[in-house]
Amino acid sequence: MIDLVDAVVELAVLAVNRADDASIFPEIDRILGRVAQFDISVVFSYPPSGKPEVLHDGLKEVSLPNAIGDYLAGGYLLDAVYVACKQDLPDGLYRLSALAPDAFFESEYFLSPLVHPCISMESGSLVEEIAFCARAPDETILVYSLMRSRGGVVFSEQEFAGLLSFAPLINAIMMRQWLRHVKLEASKQEGVEFSRETLNVSFRNFERERLSPREQDVVALLLRGHSSLSAAKNLGITEGTVKIHRKNIYLKLDISSQSMLFSHFIKSMIRN
Repeated sequence: MIDLVDAVVELAVLAVNRADDASIFPEIDRILGRVAQFDISVVFSYPPSGKPEVLHDGLKEVSLPNAIGDYLAGGYLLDAVYVACKQDLPDGLYRLSALAPDAFFESEYFLSPLVHPCISMESGSLVEEIAFCARAPDETILVYSLMRSRGGVVFSEQEFAGLLSFAPLINAIMMRQWLRHVKLEASKQEGVEFSRETLNVSFRNFERERLSPREQDVVALLLRGHSSLSAAKNLGITEGTVKIHRKNIYLKLDISSQSMLFSHFIKSMIRN
């Protein structure tokens, strides 16, 4: 552990001298790790249209080979950090637990190594994720996540407060790196277009021939990580009615669990 002021000064010097250097993030990881230890990290940029980009991969190959690709192809739309940022979350540092719906940590998305790039083959392998979040002038969302693996402890209040001191510098560096990346990639940006309404459209188109609009609403909330009770409150119906809808959804889709529902939805979203 180093003195917090020394660490902030070291990061400020790094920002001045190497803000446009593509290899800056491992150095930032090193500095932040001396203030609060963490196991893996990743930086994503989420443009208002187009696929997300990976600005820094500090995941140390914990995920399945196709996980990053499936996440970028559409799995990110269920990420609680991304969803919160799309709802005009102020720039800053946040615990995932403060942003996620009530049943998110038991959801198939959070526990799945198939589309969650920070999860290893061992389900629930993260003990905590915290994220620096910033918004660029063109509404691109920038997220720098730090994660501790299972077997460790959550970030203490002192560690969180210490890392929060870095937020203005971290967000400024993310902005510079994003600008550098945009300039490099501008000539070759193709890919599928995603808009603010993409996830809602995906849910609305999901099995539209077999599911009613209300059943699609239930699917959307359950897969976002809401419990039956939370989904009921959001829809203005009873918890029992939500459970009846879920039973009918399973019957119509010939599935027997929420994990099968999740897998079916992800395949449908990525395919389309």
